Amino acid sequence: MKGRLFKNNQGSVMVLLALTMTALMGCCALVFDTGRVILEKEQLQNALDATCLAAAQDLPNTTKATATANHYIKLNGYEPSDIAITFSDANKTINIAGTKKIQYVFAQVLGLESATVRPSASATTESIGAAFNYSLFSGSKNSFLPLNGSDHYIAGSVHANYKIIINGSEQTITGSCEAVSTITINGNKIKVGAKIPYAPFVEMPDFSETIKAQAEEAGQIYVGNRTFNGSNINVDAPIYVQGHVTVNGSRFTGKGCIFATGDITFNGSNLNNSSDDAVCFYSQKGDIIINGENIKLNGIVYAPRGSITMNGAHQTVHGRVIGKEVAFNGSNNRIISGTSELASLPAGSVKLIK
Repeated sequence: MKGRLFKNNQGSVMVLLALTMTALMGCCALVFDTGRVILEKEQLQNALDATCLAAAQDLPNTTKATATANHYIKLNGYEPSDIAITFSDANKTINIAGTKKIQYVFAQVLGLESATVRPSASATTESIGAAFNYSLFSGSKNSFLPLNGSDHYIAGSVHANYKIIINGSEQTITGSCEAVSTITINGNKIKVGAKIPYAPFVEMPDFSETIKAQAEEAGQIYVGNRTFNGSNINVDAPIYVQGHVTVNGSRFTGKGCIFATGDITFNGSNLNNSSDDAVCFYSQKGDIIINGENIKLNGIVYAPRGSITMNGAHQTVHGRVIGKEVAFNGSNNRIISGTSELASLPAGSVKLIK
């Protein structure tokens, strides 16, 4: 009787052991395959983040951004077919959704075939700054922007973070004339597109660290004052000068920035660079002085902490003049803004938003 009972119990233990082992193996299978799914999702998420940041550099050009995204997703070990790309916020944001099916290895014994992960990422571009929306900009909070003389022509809009005072004759501003305080106009034949007093204050950006990093990468950082003479000075990679810069009769090629921690001074007549080129002359802490007649510059003159003074007649900037203070001494000066000069600025920064 006891022997039969022992044999029956022994059989029950074997069945229980078999069931327990099956359950344990099933748990191990789930742990292993679940770990694979989590790891794959993290890897795909990292790939999407990197791809978004790279592609956002090309926005708002969606065709170029798409090509960049497809290139970078392959560099990260995936295929373009693994992602779906969309754009939003007036093509300033790229959204990438990833899809990856992971086949189970051991969990198939439990009847589970696969799992699908669907991470996503979004990156957006941030503008270089609202100050660059204007042809002429004065950032001082307590010094007014004076437009004195005759026959000045500004194609675009003007903004001052304090007052604007226009004195003289035959002056034209084709866009709006904005001031955080008041606008005063004295003289005749003065044409202004629209007068907007008590406008919002506009900050001036600081992108000096971006310029420095790009110049370091290109090996174009110079310590001490530097003078540019001659022609065909290429600025496709930024030139960073720890000191003052003097420009004498030079011609610049490419689209980029000449940065000085100190003053920038232009001397001579017929100073120009090609209409196909654009240069941002950026004085970090100093002033910018333009001396001479018949000077033509294509690009941006930028002194966020200093003054910009245009001394002479028939000076033309095909671009923008943006400084803490701006003064015109002379006549027949032109500021004609477009869009090509913005190519001289570093791209706006990008950031992940999802």
